[in-house]
Amino acid sequence: MARAHLALLLCGTFTLGCGKAGGDPGKVELDSTGVDACDSYLATMTTCASKLPAETRKSHEAAIRIARDVLEARAEADDDALKGAARAEARVALAAACKQMSDAVLDREACGR
Repeated sequence: MARAHLALLLCGTFTLGCGKAGGDPGKVELDSTGVDACDSYLATMTTCASKLPAETRKSHEAAIRIARDVLEARAEADDDALKGAARAEARVALAAACKQMSDAVLDREACGR
């Protein structure tokens, strides 16, 4: 259930601002989440944010920062609570969720490849 809530929260972040392209590029600097696929997802979100109109870019960038914090917290919670194979399985599941979310962002017209 926690994973479903995480996915819903993070999938919602890319809808906050994706719209028509334009405006000055934005810049969001983020620390690593500890999961490469999640860092790639956030980089994809940052690239998308840079293509958005200035009036929507700020809220999108705020959502990216929130997503980064949530992903890092999830990875840390898994590391603290789980051991061995369970920890590895949780990390693989989190990476897969981030990959899926990254692909969803790239499927958006304003954010696409």
